[in-house]
Amino acid sequence: MSISRNPLRRRRHAPDSAWSAAAGWLVQPHDYEWMTEFQNTHPSGKVIRLIVAMSTINIAIMSFMSIFAVGGPTGPGATWLTLTLCTTNLIIAALWALRPFPGRLGVVSFAVYSDVGVTAALSMLDLRNSLLGCVLFAVVGAFVTFFVSPRWVMMHLAFASTVTLTFGALLYFRGDVDTITLIVQTNVVLLGIVSIPVTSHIFLTTLSDDARSSVLDPLTGLLNRRGLDAALDDLWARGRLDGQCATVVVVDIDNFKSVNDVYGHDEGDAVICRVADRLVAHISQYGVLGRTGGEEYLAAIVTSRLHIDALIHGIRRALHGDNDTVPVTVSVGAAILYAESNLWYSSADTMQTASRIADSMMYKAKSAGGNRVVTKLI
Repeated sequence: MSISRNPLRRRRHAPDSAWSAAAGWLVQPHDYEWMTEFQNTHPSGKVIRLIVAMSTINIAIMSFMSIFAVGGPTGPGATWLTLTLCTTNLIIAALWALRPFPGRLGVVSFAVYSDVGVTAALSMLDLRNSLLGCVLFAVVGAFVTFFVSPRWVMMHLAFASTVTLTFGALLYFRGDVDTITLIVQTNVVLLGIVSIPVTSHIFLTTLSDDARSSVLDPLTGLLNRRGLDAALDDLWARGRLDGQCATVVVVDIDNFKSVNDVYGHDEGDAVICRVADRLVAHISQYGVLGRTGGEEYLAAIVTSRLHIDALIHGIRRALHGDNDTVPVTVSVGAAILYAESNLWYSSADTMQTASRIADSMMYKAKSAGGNRVVTKLI
C-alpha cells in the first residue's frame, strides 16, 4: 500500500450559485491514486472488479449473438469486426478479474475503449437496432460515474450523445420510421445515457470528499488516527502473509513549541506540512503514514529485512533541508518485527503493542537530547 496524499489545505470556497458549483465540480482534480488504493485494499474492490468483468463478458456474448439475429452484422467484414471485439472483450474481462484495480491510465483507457467498442459494434447493425443499442452507453456511463474525473464524464456523455443522435438522424433520412416514434425513442435513449451519470457523479464526488475528510488530517492531508486504524490492519495482515519484516515508527519534532513561540503559528504549520511531505517522499512506497498529534507522526512499514533499517535511520537525513527557513530536528522511535518474530502470532493485537513500544522508544530518544533514532526488536 502506498501513502495517498490528499491535501485538504487546498479547500475550495463555498460556491455562490448552482452554476459556480457545477463549474467547480467540472474542474476539480480527481484523485485516481486514492481511488485505486482504496479499491485494492477494501474487500469491495474485488467484487467491483468482478462486476466489471461480468458486464464486459455479457456485452461480448450479446455482440456474438447479434451475428445470428435479424438486423445483425452482415458481410464478412462486419462479422470479423464483431468477433474481434468479442475476443478483445473477453481478454479485458480476464484482466479485470485477475489483476489489481488499475490506476488512472487503466480506467481512462477502459472507458475510451468501451465507448469506441460499443460504437463500432453498433455500426455493424441495422440502424433500428443501432439506435436502441445505444442504451449500452448507460453501462459505460455507470463505470465513468464511479472511476474517472468529471471532465472524462462530460467527454463520454458528449461522445455517446453524438453517436445516438447520428444513428437517429441516419434513421430519419432513411425514411422508413415514423418521425414521432423516432423522436421518442431517441429521447428515451438520451435520457438514459445522460441524466444519471451527471447527477450520480456530483453526488458521489461530494460523498467521497466527505468520506476522505473523515479519515484525513486537514492540515497535512495525511491519515488521522481513524484513517490509520483501518489502513494499518490491512498492511499488517499482508506483511505477515508475505513473510516480510515490519516496523512501526513514531516521529516527533524536537522543541516544536519554540518554533511556534519564535516564528509564529503559521510558520509552525508550514514546518508540520514540510515534515509530512518529506516523510511521504521517504517511505511512500512501503507503508502508511499518519499524523497522530500536533507535531507527531506514525508510520507503519513493511519491506525486506535488509531495507528496513536503512529506511528508519534515513528519516532524519530525509527531513533535513539546507535551505529551510526554520531548521528542525526530530526524535525517532521504532519497533521492528522480523519475519520470525513470535509477536506476529503470540499477541492478539500486534499493531497496538508495536505502536506502544515505538512511542516509548521515541520518548527515550527525546529524553537523550533528541535528534536521534532509537529502535527495539520485538
